[in-house]
Amino acid sequence: MADEQALKKDSIGFVGLVFQSLTSVAPLMDMIALMTVTALFALASMPLAFLLAFVLSFLTTNTIFQFSKKIASSGGYYSFVGNGLGSRSGLFAGWIYLSYNALVVPNVAIFFGALLVPATFELVTGTALPAFLWIVLSLVLIAFVSGMAYWGIRPSLKYSVVTGIIEVAVMIVFSTVVIVTSGSANTLQVFTPTIAHGGGLSGVALGMIFSITSFAGSGSSVTLGEEARLPHRTIGRAIIVSVVISGTAILLAAYALTIGWGTSGMSGFGLQLIPGIIESKTYLGWAGALIVVIFGINSFMNLGLSYFNAGVRSMHAMARDGVILPRKLAAVNEKRGTPHFAIITETAIAIALSVPIALWIGPLDAFLIELAAVTTGYLIVHILANISLGIFFRKIGELSILKHIIIPASSTAVFLLTLYYSIGYNSFPIDYGVVAVFLWAVVGAIYVSTRKEEKVKGAALHNALHSEPQL
Repeated sequence: MADEQALKKDSIGFVGLVFQSLTSVAPLMDMIALMTVTALFALASMPLAFLLAFVLSFLTTNTIFQFSKKIASSGGYYSFVGNGLGSRSGLFAGWIYLSYNALVVPNVAIFFGALLVPATFELVTGTALPAFLWIVLSLVLIAFVSGMAYWGIRPSLKYSVVTGIIEVAVMIVFSTVVIVTSGSANTLQVFTPTIAHGGGLSGVALGMIFSITSFAGSGSSVTLGEEARLPHRTIGRAIIVSVVISGTAILLAAYALTIGWGTSGMSGFGLQLIPGIIESKTYLGWAGALIVVIFGINSFMNLGLSYFNAGVRSMHAMARDGVILPRKLAAVNEKRGTPHFAIITETAIAIALSVPIALWIGPLDAFLIELAAVTTGYLIVHILANISLGIFFRKIGELSILKHIIIPASSTAVFLLTLYYSIGYNSFPIDYGVVAVFLWAVVGAIYVSTRKEEKVKGAALHNALHSEPQL
């Protein structure tokens, strides 16, 4: 590998990896706005749905944890699948990963600029923001994300660490105040299915399926494998720590939001755009709500930054292999240690898929369509990673039936169920996002399968087996 394509080694410590993963989950963002779909099905049993989703999320972390003990690459899932199922499959996984990861920042920018900030402003002031100001707000988020990414991974993660700690603290304070204030309204009944939609397990199950994606993103730190210190020891552990912290904060907030809103009125909760901010105003007053708003906005910023950093590193790894992306995208800025051409490309994609699309079909539809596409792509890539795990460990002679076969198969079953219901319970135009991902997958499969063998040989294997001694 040429020096101009080398990322800076040993530049990221354990804490940075934890918050790269945690801010990709963006727990405060979930508390503010994204628990509503779960509430529509689980109603007052929403805490039970999130508890089950929290437990099941560890099925996903097992695959990441096991792979990270052996593979340290900026390619992330691209390299995982490539080393398990072979180069062509790795290229296909990278192709899908690029599509859904590239949609995260524009998707967040649309929600932030066109939905979150206007709704919050109107709640606080009673007046609407000027028309089309959302365009400026969306572009501000994209500019912030790309600027921080270009500045470097270390300052990006320092920012994420400081603000991520505050984000979790805000959630804990809010939840504690609501729980203490609610007094006799506190009840363990919310951890039973009796008050879910239909009064049974079906409502909880559907709520759980839609809440699983609230824990998505914790694996983003695998793309920092070439820049992390002792990556085989730190990445997997950092992901587990981040899941525990973010999952605990989300679960506590789900309980507090349910109790605070009132168990009998959760159908109305599910119809709100920003119920977390509404409750913050009720229980913390305007000053407390303002703090929640500020760090809620930051949660969106952090989410975009974490996914952006992960995406440009995957693009860098794939470009370096030179099979489906031009090698120029692998170039690294000598001063900053960042893949600057990949950053420029990701920024251009984010702008193209945010404001123009939202102007064309409307911000809400654009957000929902892109969210459906992100969810579908995420599930496909993780299913491929689960399948690859056992094959990879069998190749290197370290296969464990439980860790490398049974647990990944269980995770895949949950993901397939999530994919089924995500498609089945959506409707057009939302399903256009799902259709777009499947069309992208077909194009990618055809493209990868037609590449000459000598072209793909060795692809997705760069820096796969790290020289660090194994534990």
